[in-house]
Formats: sequence, C-alpha cells, structure tokens
Amino acid sequence: MSELTPPRRRSLPHRIGRLALPVTLFTLVYAGILIYSPLRLAHLMFPAWMPGQMILLALIVGPILGRVVYELKPSVLARHLAALSLTWLGCAFLLWCLIVPYEALALSLAPDPRSAGVIIAAVWSALCIVALISAQRLEIAHLTLAAHSIPRALRLVQISDVHIGSRAGSFLIRVVDRILPLAPDVVMITGDLVDFAAVPESELATLARLRMPVFFCIGNHERYVDCDAICERLERQGVRVLRECMDTSIPGVVVIGLDDAERRTRVREGLQSLGALPQGYRILLYHRPDGLEDAAAAGVDLMLCGHTHFGQMIPFNFLVRRVFPRIRGLYRVDPTRLYVSPGTGTWGPVMRLGSSNEITCFDLEPAGAPTAA
Repeated sequence: MSELTPPRRRSLPHRIGRLALPVTLFTLVYAGILIYSPLRLAHLMFPAWMPGQMILLALIVGPILGRVVYELKPSVLARHLAALSLTWLGCAFLLWCLIVPYEALALSLAPDPRSAGVIIAAVWSALCIVALISAQRLEIAHLTLAAHSIPRALRLVQISDVHIGSRAGSFLIRVVDRILPLAPDVVMITGDLVDFAAVPESELATLARLRMPVFFCIGNHERYVDCDAICERLERQGVRVLRECMDTSIPGVVVIGLDDAERRTRVREGLQSLGALPQGYRILLYHRPDGLEDAAAAGVDLMLCGHTHFGQMIPFNFLVRRVFPRIRGLYRVDPTRLYVSPGTGTWGPVMRLGSSNEITCFDLEPAGAPTAA
C-alpha cells in the first residue's frame, strides 16, 4: 500500500457484524447466570410465583449498576455498591453451576421440582457461605529456600493481588497485622494492590507501619486505572516502586521490578533493557507467571509473581491453568525458582472456593544452612 493511500475504513455493517458474536455471547451468559438461574430456582420452589417488574429490573440492572455508578461518580458508597454487585454475580454463578446439571438431569428423569429446588437452594447456600468465609481468611505459607549468594539469612514476605477497591481498606490493615508478627526483613508486593480508580490514600496508609523495606511492581489492574497516581500514593507511604529498574540497597540482594504486560516476551525484553545484572541474589518481581525460562537465562535466582488467584473459584482454576500452566506454588528451572502466589485478596466477587488468600513467608538461607528447597 502506498504511503499516500489512506487506510481503508471498514464499513459500518462490517463493524457491527464483528461485534455481533461477542455481544450475543455476553448477553446469553449474562441472562443465563444472572436472570434465568434465580428465576428458575424460584419457580422450582414456588411454581405459582410470578416475578414483578421491579424484581425483573433488579435482576437485569442490579449486577452492573454499582460499577456504572462508580465509574460516573466515584465514592466510597458507590465502591461498596460495586463490590456488592460483583459478589452477587459470584453467588449467581454458583447457582448456575447447580441449575445446569439439574436441567440436564430433568431431561431424562422426572425429579420432584419442589424437592429439587429445596436441595439446590440448600447446596447453593452452603457453597456461598463457604466461599464468603474463605474470602475473609488469611493463610500464611512458609517456605525455606537455599540462597547461596546472600551473606546472611533473610526473611522475605510476599503479598500479591490484594485488590484494594474491590476490597475495603480495612482488609489491607488485616494483611499488615498478619505480616508484622512474621518480622520479615523485606516485603515484596507483586502487583494488583489497587484495582479501582481514586482509592484514597488513607486506605493505603497502613503500609507505613511496615518499617522494613517494601518493594512494589505494578500489575494489570494498576495499568487499567490511575497507575501513576497509585505509585505516588504508595511512595508517600514509604513503598519503593520498581518500574523497569533495580534496587541494591539490601546487602547481597538485587531486587528487579518490571511493569506488567500481556505479551509473553515481556520478561526477556525487560531484563535485556536493564543490561548486565549486578552480582548478588537476584529477585525479580513481575506480576504474571510468564517468562521463567527468560529469567533463568538472565541469571535471576528467585522470581515472584501472582495474577492467577489460583482461579479464585472453581471451576475457573481449570480455565486459568490453560493460560498459565504455572498457576500456583513453587516451580524451578535450575537454578532459578519461581513462586506464584494464589493472591492475598480477591477480585470481583468477595468469594473464594477451592482457593485461599495467602501471605507467603520465605526464609532464604545462605550457603551451609539447612534448606527445604
């Protein structure tokens, strides 16, 4: 194509046609999960009941209303409304996972609708209660790793995917309360600390209680909202934001932070741009678990990631594993180790099922000390 030839614009019908399939799929999923599932359960339990216009309107509009209100006029109340809407989405999804098998079963059998409705409602309630409680619990995972190049033992705590915005600032206070008794030498935050725009600095102020060095690399959600403003707020709380740079302030340790990106070559490109890495125990902070082989080739000793949430709710762990095979825990490409956090908080629904909120504590042992990995 000549440089003087303007690019051909696609016709309006063509553009509408390209949107038709995703819009149709979204509408079917939205209607099936958020509208059909609760109405179907109500009909099983109360066959004579008919929903009124206000109930139908609430089912159709309610799940997206909170987020729309927040985007139009951010406030603490609107943020809580958005979180409530997304949590209802999670509850409705669990109900849909029960309604679909029932519908398949009803094609060949003839279960009593009311009895089936009661059983579904009981199982659904139990799943929701377990998921809501699991989202509030904070578990501590302890690992001991050999780190032969460090001059002394070092305790490192990793948190990831706290998602302040989806979660209230009080949740971050609880996270810091659990970190402090561990007495770490350093804290690493591997992205998605904040996921809503205009989260007030007061909700991040508890980070200033961490008197040890705290390092942070951005995740995808910081990129989606006010990334530069978030980084400025964190720096005012004493957090060292690492964006395409290194820090050597801890004796014998090199901490590297790379910005999150979708492309799989991101780690290789980012490390190449930094040039030769200094001597020491090299720790790479990168939000998503991509590029372990590239990190190993560059001489990284420990790579810390998050992003996957371990699927957060069954069955999403199976879907997430297809995109990120290294979905949770410790992996190794000699001599480099990768640890993938399942996340310290939750995104969207304040629910976890088949996964847990984790604060990870690493004891890095120098040469000659006994180690577990």
